[in-house]
Amino acid sequence: MSTRSAPSHLSARPSFASLTVSLATGLYLFLITSRDFWMETWALLGARPDTLVLVTGGFFCLFIATCVIFSWKNVMKPLFILLLLIAAAAAWFMDDDGVFRAAEQGEGAPFQPLRFAFHMLAFAGIPAAFLLWVKVVHRPFFWQLRGNLAIAVPTLVVALAVALTHSGKYASIVEEDLKVADGGSAAGASLITHRP
Repeated sequence: MSTRSAPSHLSARPSFASLTVSLATGLYLFLITSRDFWMETWALLGARPDTLVLVTGGFFCLFIATCVIFSWKNVMKPLFILLLLIAAAAAWFMDDDGVFRAAEQGEGAPFQPLRFAFHMLAFAGIPAAFLLWVKVVHRPFFWQLRGNLAIAVPTLVVALAVALTHSGKYASIVEEDLKVADGGSAAGASLITHRP
């Protein structure tokens, strides 16, 4: 009599609680794929630290709430992978202004498929592969619901409060900076970033 089984060191996968995976995904989306947005936001709000802190905190809470709300079995991994793909693509087009402006300004080819593919592999493909590989442990339904709501509701409330109190101020700052940039100011032009 013989049984065939894979060696434990080959078949074992790391296990993480669904809440841990949700928080890690939200933090990754907030810090890594949104890095260019935050560079420009910090450049805009550097002289307004109170607004900068509130806007940063509001967006952080929004990222965390979104990931935690959808951390349910059979929904979590496909949705998180989709979020990774969207965020990575958005990061590329936000960072590489040449996609929209380089051709008009005579700066060369506006789109580089190979570099885009490498970017997507690095910032979406590898994290998505890791997400597919790890084992996500879900708690019983009502315990999962209670834990998710305990984090998602307060963070969502904070995000909405910041949006209601500071979105107008942030929009006016961005509009003012765009007007300055259109006028040829170096301060506004410094916000336009290009890949090396």
